[in-house]
This record gives sequence, structure tokens and C-alpha cells, in this order.
Amino acid sequence: MEKQKNIVIIGGTACGPKAAARARRLDQKAKITIIEEEENLSTATCGLPYYIGGVIKNQSKLIARRPDFFKEQMNIDVLNNTRAVAIDRKAHQVELLSLGTKTTIRYDKLVLATGGIPAVPNLEGRHLGGIFTLTKLKDAVAIRSLIAPHDIKKAIIVGAGLIGIEMAENFIAQGLEVTMIEALDWVLPAMLDFEIAAPVEKHLRSKGINLILGQRVAGFEGDADGWVRKVVTKDTAFEGRLVLLALGMKPNVKLAQNAGLKIGKLGGVDVNEYLETSDPDVYAGGDCVENVNLVTRQKMLAPLGSTANKHGRVIGTNVTGGRETFPGVVGTFVIKVFDFNVARVGLTEAQAKKAGFDIVTALVPSYEHATYYPGSKEILVKLIADKATGKLLGGQVVGPGDSAKRIDVLATALSFGATVDDLANLDLSYAPPYNSAMDPLHAAANVIRNKRDGLARGLSPMAVKEKIDRGEEFILLDVRTLEEWNARRIEAPQTKFVPIRELRARLEELPQGAEIVTFCQSSIRAYNAQRILEGAGFKDVKFLDGSIAGWPYEVSGTKPFI
Repeated sequence: MEKQKNIVIIGGTACGPKAAARARRLDQKAKITIIEEEENLSTATCGLPYYIGGVIKNQSKLIARRPDFFKEQMNIDVLNNTRAVAIDRKAHQVELLSLGTKTTIRYDKLVLATGGIPAVPNLEGRHLGGIFTLTKLKDAVAIRSLIAPHDIKKAIIVGAGLIGIEMAENFIAQGLEVTMIEALDWVLPAMLDFEIAAPVEKHLRSKGINLILGQRVAGFEGDADGWVRKVVTKDTAFEGRLVLLALGMKPNVKLAQNAGLKIGKLGGVDVNEYLETSDPDVYAGGDCVENVNLVTRQKMLAPLGSTANKHGRVIGTNVTGGRETFPGVVGTFVIKVFDFNVARVGLTEAQAKKAGFDIVTALVPSYEHATYYPGSKEILVKLIADKATGKLLGGQVVGPGDSAKRIDVLATALSFGATVDDLANLDLSYAPPYNSAMDPLHAAANVIRNKRDGLARGLSPMAVKEKIDRGEEFILLDVRTLEEWNARRIEAPQTKFVPIRELRARLEELPQGAEIVTFCQSSIRAYNAQRILEGAGFKDVKFLDGSIAGWPYEVSGTKPFI
């Protein structure tokens, strides 16, 4: 008779329950136990900001499965309110602590799904009352109970990453004044390049967020009752009795490390393609492990519930005798920022350069569907590719229009190693309510193809701004209509206005030897103007990538693109 397999899973949020459920479906005889230090399992932690903001009314909506579900329907034992304190790999057992009592549990296969822990800087005053992180349901309950009586008027968020941005919107929804402090120079700095982050910043400010960028928090001051009252930076201090530390997550590897398991260079548990650790009887998944980046083939951290659930399924298969592999991730994310949808996949421009790629980029303002069909909303697409091979490296999309659709297409393309040529000819769905005949991704791919083939030469908004600020001699040629010029324009001494319909007739106004950078609303006419000028013998002509719709700096006029 085959021996009953004893599977023990530490962690009950995403990866752990998924691994347990998959293992049970594949092996009806195994003894499966989940160990979770909190009361509930399968908590939808990604929904915590929306519970605080009141979008999700009841905390019970965030609990996908209660402990009794696992026992009654899956025959899986749950030891909740129980902490795993040590792993004895030689004896194949885990030491547990529950209500002050220590016990042990034996395993044949062990799964570590210990998740991540919030990054908390070692600053003076960090233990004051009113300073929170947000990783568990109890954190959200504590924050919501604090603001519900409306005694708190101001909230300060330290960090402009994913959680910080989501919480800014939800604090505003609760009527709070919100200040967000970010040490780096733009929001979502690990996720977005500057020209995509800039519209997000403008949108946040338009919604009342007091954004403080490029300032690092130095400490916290409290009152006589031990409650926070100020957040102190190098230059100033901000008053507030509610502070959220949103400085990112780091893998929770203490158990693994103490057990002698290999930890990777990024601080996560090192696992192979089967999600085995350095001990073949111990598996790990979710936020505590390092993943393979499918673009660079290097390791990266990917603390997302979506990745954790995929890990769980692979692990559940393998602890029951299977050999399924997890190939890796491409770093996909999407976030709602008030009325904007912001998404990224693959590498940013900065990350691609750091990884050693010689890159070519496209910045394309567009609309989510055919503009002649009512209600089309703006999006701004940035696409990054390898110059030599045309291989896609990453993409970013921002705006009130549908960003998730485009980023999911790019995530698929990157996962299979597609090139800009593949993307340009991808058979995407089209009908006026849903798309344009040429999707914005098609347009972005074609811009890169034109640059690669020497037909188009672009300058980034940052490069053009630097030329303006240095007082360089060049012509910044605006080829839009007079109506567009009146609505929104770049104020610079280098700017010259010649509508494209008049350009051929007014070529004598432009010095043949001058450097000319053309721009329009979204670069279509700017590229056409570049080709007209080159056909007339001008040698040094480029166009402004993204043109004025993608210009991340201040302009004159009153009509922005997004």
C-alpha cells in the first residue's frame, strides 16, 4: 500500500491555498496542512486600498475562503493563528507556535509561501502611533477605523509606488487632505519612465494631491501621547496624524534563511524552474521568491497576487509527483489612478539601457478606439525595442483610455519573444467602438520600424527640453493649425510656426543648414514634415517624439492632451 504523503504549506494568502487546492485535486489521499499566522486565509490583499476608500463596503468581501471551507470541501487541515517559527530539514519537521504553545508538524514535502514584508526605514519615531503599513486586513481595518469618525483630516503617504498611489485616491475618497512624499524625482519611479510618469503626476495634482518629489523622509515627530504629528524631511516638515509607509515590499525569507536554504542576490528565496528550493523536499513561491525575467533572463522580484497564484498551481502539481515548470515573468502591472489607467510591462528605457541593450523607442499619443465613434479617450503609448533585432523589450501606457488591453497584448508578445515586425502585423480586433483600424500598438511598432530603417529620426522630449534650456541654435518647427497653436504651444525662442499645408510653399524661410526638429499634435504630421524637408534637401531634420501631446513639461494655452 502506498504511503500517505504529508504536505505542509506555510502561508495562507495566495500561493499557499492555491498550492493546497491543486495538490488535493491531484492526490485525494495526501494529508495536506496549511499554516497561517492570521485568522483568515485567501485574503484579497490587493483590495485593501479600496476597502479603506469605501469602494468595498464590507471586509468579508475580501476573504475569498474561510478556514472551514478547506476542511469541509477540500479535506485540507488549517492551522490558523499559528506561526511557523523554525524548520528542521534533517528531521523533516516544522516548529509551530500557537497561543503560547509550541508544537511540531512533520512533512514529506514543505511549501514556503511566506509572502513579503513591508520595507520600513530605520528612522527616528517610526514606532509612533498613527504610522501604518498596508499588507494585511488588520492594517486596513485599523486605518479605516481611524478615519471613520472623521477626527483625522490629513494623511501623509511616504512613497509614490503602487500602494501609495492607490491609497492617495482612496484617502481622497474619504475626504482627507493628502500629501505624498517621494524620494525620487517622479511617481512610480521603478515602474515608469519620466515622460509616462509626468501625466500621472499632473493628474494626481489635479485631484488635490500635494506631491513632494525628490525629498527623502528623515524622521517622525510625535506628541505627548506618542502619536505622530509630523513627518520630517531634510528641508521641511509636514503635519499629519495619519502616516502610511508605502515604500515597497521585500521577500519574507527569515524561515528559509534560518533553515539554511539558498537566498538569491535580490533577497528572495532561490528556486529553480520547478519552484524547488536548494532542498528538493522544500518548494517556495509567491512574493518570497525570485523569478526569471523573460526579457533579460536575469532574476527579478515580482510581488503580485497573479504571479503567486501561478506559482501555487505549479507547486501543487509538483509536490504530488508532477514536473511542471514556471518559465518566468515579464513584469506586468496595471493601476487605476483616479480617472487614469496606468500600465507597464517588460523593461523601462532606463532598465533596458542598464541591461546593456542598444534601444530604440516610440512615444505615440493616440485614442482607445476610432475617434469618429463617440467617447474615445486618450492614451499615451511608449514602446521600447532592441535596435539590432527589433525584439520587444517593454511598453508603458497611460491615460483615461484603455491601457490594460494594450499592456496585455504586449505582455503576450514579450512572453513569446516577439519583434516590432510581429507586433506591427498582429491581427488585433477592430470595430469602431473598440479600436481603430490601426491599434496604437501598431502605430508604435511602425514608428520604431521607420526609425530602424532610417526613414524617421526622433528626439525625445527630454532631449529637446535640454536643447532649449541650453539655448542651442535650432528650429523647433510647429506644423499644426493656428487653432491648435492657440490652444496649446511650447514657448521657446527656437519655436517657429509653419502649418504643414503651407510648408512646401514656405521652404525659403528655413535655412538649409539649420537643425530642424518638427512637431505637431501627435507626431504624424511631424514625421510627414520631416520627409518633406528631407525631400527638399534639408540634411538635419528630426521630429519630436510624441510631439506636443507627449510633451511632459509646461506649455502655454489651456487644452492639454491628457
